[in-house]
Amino acid sequence: MPINKQLTIAMFPILFSSAARCTEKSEYHVLSGERHTYYRITYNYPYDLNEDILFIYDVFYESLNPFDQQSTLSKVNNNEAVILDTIFIEAFNRSMELADKTRGAFDPTCSPLINLWGFGFKNMENPSDSLIKEIREYVGHNKVSLKNDSIQKEDSRLQLNFSAIGDGLSCDIIARYLDSKDVNDYMVDIGGEIVSKGKNKAGNNWSVGVIKPPKYLGADKFSEFEIILHLTGKMAIATSGNYNNYRSQNGKRYGHTINLHTGYPANNRILSVTVIAGDCTTADAYATAIMAVEASKLNELLLTNGEMEYYIIYLDEQDNYCIKQSGNMDRYM
Repeated sequence: MPINKQLTIAMFPILFSSAARCTEKSEYHVLSGERHTYYRITYNYPYDLNEDILFIYDVFYESLNPFDQQSTLSKVNNNEAVILDTIFIEAFNRSMELADKTRGAFDPTCSPLINLWGFGFKNMENPSDSLIKEIREYVGHNKVSLKNDSIQKEDSRLQLNFSAIGDGLSCDIIARYLDSKDVNDYMVDIGGEIVSKGKNKAGNNWSVGVIKPPKYLGADKFSEFEIILHLTGKMAIATSGNYNNYRSQNGKRYGHTINLHTGYPANNRILSVTVIAGDCTTADAYATAIMAVEASKLNELLLTNGEMEYYIIYLDEQDNYCIKQSGNMDRYM
């Protein structure tokens, strides 16, 4: 049975505001599984919060799941009348903010191009220069707005897709809930995007391994870590790469990251991007933007957020592994 969104909107403030005041002994709980992607949530608390967390997770995807025709997102994309819920509004507003900040390298209106290349919720015709040119006429975050609690499109064919920040935003929302319960030690890991706080069960800082990516799409996956990051305080981290998600077209392999300015899969020789930021939505969006940006505009993009840290693995012209990292990244390694 679908979750009642009106009930959900009413309940979220209660969930977020009722911090526990108790003297019971805390213990570490682990909630893990797979729905739209894998999730693993570890937290130190006297009580089991799994039911609340799964409820929030379900509500999140009922709003933003592009594969569910009854989701708020699908109804917006199909130009149906729909009352926008708070999660959709947050996803839209953050996406517009981050699209502006990344100068369009991240863009939530990319859905038609993602579908065209076979990575979305709908497969379209084979890509061609003329079709890409036509689609780009109704792609662009400046062609859609939120007014009077309603989505306004310049072109009815415009489609939204929040998948590039979906895991990061869901991490932030669940972390927000844990904060409201005064949980001081947790790690929220959804699809490899992470928000961590405090210490793990052993009393140490949380550690995250970044996999060394294969050089070529379709090559055997590497099992060795490129780096281990040690997270202190409350931190958000996101990693993006093409090596787990690609398609073949006319004998050539393409990664799933689309350059919105060209309409074609990115070709900047970047294999993997890891971003640490103040929130996981920002980290997720920037990891995608860095993967998608043209090589000549990478440095310009990196300057748009002076507070994030990044670790970029790319190939030089001789196919050697190379690293580009922010100045303070070493403190976490």
